[in-house]
Amino acid sequence: MKKRERLIWIGIVVFILIVTTASGLHHWIFAGDTDKTYEQLRLFNEVFNLIRTEYYDPKKASTENLINGAIEGMIKALDDPHTSFLNKELFKELQTDTSAEFGGLGIVIGIRDGWITVIAPIDDTPASKAGIRAGDKIIEIEGKSTEGYTTMDAVRLLRGKVGTKVTITIRRESVKEPIHFTITRGLIKIETVKSQLINNHIGYIRISQFSEPTPEAFMSHVLKLKEQGADSFIIDLRNNPGGLLSSVIQIADMILDEGVIVSTKGRDPKDYREYKARKGSLTDDMPLIVMINDGSASASEILAGAIKDNHRGILVGTKSYGKGSVQTVRRLPGDVGIRITTALYYTPSGKSIDKIGIEPDEVVEPVEITEEDMSKIKKIDEKKIIKEFVEKHPVPTDRDYAELYKLLDEENLSLKSIIVRRLVKNELERNKVPSLIDLDYDVQLRHAVNMLKVMDLYLKKKAS
Repeated sequence: MKKRERLIWIGIVVFILIVTTASGLHHWIFAGDTDKTYEQLRLFNEVFNLIRTEYYDPKKASTENLINGAIEGMIKALDDPHTSFLNKELFKELQTDTSAEFGGLGIVIGIRDGWITVIAPIDDTPASKAGIRAGDKIIEIEGKSTEGYTTMDAVRLLRGKVGTKVTITIRRESVKEPIHFTITRGLIKIETVKSQLINNHIGYIRISQFSEPTPEAFMSHVLKLKEQGADSFIIDLRNNPGGLLSSVIQIADMILDEGVIVSTKGRDPKDYREYKARKGSLTDDMPLIVMINDGSASASEILAGAIKDNHRGILVGTKSYGKGSVQTVRRLPGDVGIRITTALYYTPSGKSIDKIGIEPDEVVEPVEITEEDMSKIKKIDEKKIIKEFVEKHPVPTDRDYAELYKLLDEENLSLKSIIVRRLVKNELERNKVPSLIDLDYDVQLRHAVNMLKVMDLYLKKKAS
């Protein structure tokens, strides 16, 4: 028996050494604390062997089950929601994370306060159209609690065949009771860059995600807007969950004429990396505003931080999400892997934004829809009040809207005029491609446009 235990113990040490070598780590695992490490491994071996040989249920006490459980336990001890073990299914699933299209709801999720949390809904997807918001906590999927779920656990349940439905329950900070959504999965095609010219001279660019083709698309949109007469820019990063580091660095390099973009610091001081902008800027010295909110994360925060710390533009909106860590995916034997946090991002001023976020220069809150508002909107929809209004008034005037406000008031369904007008616009565009911007409803964007107007007047006065 002792000989058998010794062989098992030696096997564990050899296993750890093999994994360490395969991971590209060229130092001996016990260096610096040999005796303590041996002692802890001996304890691990004792517990492992006792459970494997004496636990009443041999299936639960199988070697594979115990080793997988031990690995998951090691990762759990880190208390890092971004580090996880990837079994075969999860490792394969991860390969689609940065692809251009897949079947699902169209949300990017993470873990906050122990719950699956929406970092951002992706533009023009089933989730965004259903009303899912950044910060929503998904507490149930198909009636089952998500407490203790990893992000990959949730992804596996939320994705599925196009056309199938999934029911989720979310908890929203501004709403007392949980909200239930039944959403039809769609083919998620991500067009990461969109643009529009505002008031004949403001170039508005919306970046929804930083993927491989994003820098080239961004350059194309900037050049097109400049040809159309753009002399200032608004870059909208709201609800942009991030993406590839290489992508955001290329875009920051197009905007900045010089200066640090971002730096990363890992466990080893030798792993310090600093990324700098090269001479020359695609946007010249044109006035620039960058929009952020609590759905702006990771790569979005890198760009926002670079713009802010280099004094290249003004940040408008609300505080960003606060995801400033670098994850590396390592392939392990057997088509499994591990996603592990290996470094933190730092803005040019040397600040880490992880779990902190970036504060905008100008705080502008969006239009808030309360629990009572949502209840009224549901009743308005059931009574088809907006649908009938649009059928009667395809081009509504202020007088038409006054009649609508009066009708809603009589039905005890009165709402802020800005919300009513948004509902009407949504109905008018039901069978059309939705507008990229809505200056009537989007108070944050309207504020940014007004700021550029003031800056334009100042620059013209200064030049005269």
